[in-house]
Amino acid sequence: MSDPKNFGKWAAVVPGTYRKQEGGDWLAEVTFGGVRYIRFVPGLGNGIYDHAVFRPGEIPLFMPMRAMRYGEKTEVRFTFVQRSDMSVDSFHDTIACITRDLTRLKDAIEADYYSTDQVNNVFAFRA
Repeated sequence: MSDPKNFGKWAAVVPGTYRKQEGGDWLAEVTFGGVRYIRFVPGLGNGIYDHAVFRPGEIPLFMPMRAMRYGEKTEVRFTFVQRSDMSVDSFHDTIACITRDLTRLKDAIEADYYSTDQVNNVFAFRA
């Protein structure tokens, strides 16, 4: 999760289109249509994974993402900020897409790090 290279494994990007650009941003075709830049806040780490997903020419709007350990469990919190020009329907569609992304993130973490017996005790996920 902490390495931007892994974003393409769980986010709504078309396989094979996620690539780093000069200047540090990433670019990908997204499964919900179009192309988006992804910009990560540099040098955070320690459970802080803030990033922005934005269209070419759009001002990046950074979203806080945190991973916090609680004993043997980890909770991931992501805050999505609705853009002022976003309709209610588009907002709900985006929330559904983010929920799918976070479910894929949970699945990827579980597949990479934990056996089936340990999974339910390690990673908490609430949509």
